[in-house]
Amino acid sequence: MPPFLLQLLIALALVGLTFAVSYPLEVGGGRSVDMLDAFLLVFALVNLRLSWGAANLANGGRAPAWFVLVGLLTAALITYAMMGALTPR
Repeated sequence: MPPFLLQLLIALALVGLTFAVSYPLEVGGGRSVDMLDAFLLVFALVNLRLSWGAANLANGGRAPAWFVLVGLLTAALITYAMMGALTPR
């Protein structure tokens, strides 16, 4: 298993966790945002960035194609979940 794969899996696990947990925070007018999800997604983004850097270092400046595909899908999931978490309800 490549050493950067663990960080990518942690990022994916954190994104998956946001669909299971919630901590709404009131922002006024009876509206709320999900602060726990936003907090977890920031950590997912940091793990994705660290794994991407490690993948580039391990392969002479180029991440493997499978990693680029999974990394971009993870980034899309993080973006989708962050928009959902920070949209007032």
